[in-house]
Amino acid sequence: MPEFEPDPRAEKLREDHGFDIISREALSLLIDCAVAAAPERILEIGTSVGYSALCLAAATGARVDTIERDADKLAKARELWRECGEDDKITGFCGDALELVPQLVRAHRYDFVFLDAAKSKYGVLVDEIYDFIDTGTKIFADDVNYFGLVKGNALPPHKHRTIVVNMRKFLAKATDPKLFDTQLFDMANGVAICTKI
Repeated sequence: MPEFEPDPRAEKLREDHGFDIISREALSLLIDCAVAAAPERILEIGTSVGYSALCLAAATGARVDTIERDADKLAKARELWRECGEDDKITGFCGDALELVPQLVRAHRYDFVFLDAAKSKYGVLVDEIYDFIDTGTKIFADDVNYFGLVKGNALPPHKHRTIVVNMRKFLAKATDPKLFDTQLFDMANGVAICTKI
């Protein structure tokens, strides 16, 4: 299979919104993982400007439901999806993921989940999702090392403490062999690929 190449219009976003977009290294792993999973419907939590949703839809052909709380970012994302001809496969929802995820997982069967939203909420979001996904479904969580502060037990700087403590709790859950078979990667800002047991 040829390597997936993002639409050049999407790649321009990396120049304009680099911090908000998944790294190239993590994107490559995400696309490989999603293509291998052959999903019919993907849930993405954390749209930003629509880059990863576009790549997931283009690479897999799956329907993508994606959640973004910033209306301006979601408007840019919708424009990008239209320009790249993938808007018929992607539905953007504007609002708080903690409110929208319970509704969406009850309404649709998701066979792949991409988690790239508020880092302190990963554990709570996975709790909402877990009972509504099938055994073998993968949850791909980006930025799990959070600037290198998550590893170990050191007390993080105060301004990052809630995120780091909650991310450590998420990783403890993600690596519980009764719940998930999880692979951890140090690339970029850290990736966890959690397969439901």
